[in-house]
Amino acid sequence: MKAWLRMLLHRSPPGGLDCHEVAEVLQHYLDGHIDAERAGRIEAHLEECRRCGMEADTYARIKAALAAHRPEVPAESIARLREFAESLARGDAPSTP
Repeated sequence: MKAWLRMLLHRSPPGGLDCHEVAEVLQHYLDGHIDAERAGRIEAHLEECRRCGMEADTYARIKAALAAHRPEVPAESIARLREFAESLARGDAPSTP
């Protein structure tokens, strides 16, 4: 079955993860805080799912840009970014300041 059809049906491939499952752990994966077995399943999903792959690439680029411009990113900023990403993964509406 095509990846886009699986995504529409919210079904994961056998042994794989769906978009929602990947979104919940994406930040932890990018930070290297996921065990090897689960990381492999996430990588397989990111290679197959264009949307999730683009999201992961965007997050990775943001992290790289932050690291390049300011070697010491305050823990508070990282926590706020992680909280924002997790709220988007849950489908929460962005809060206004």
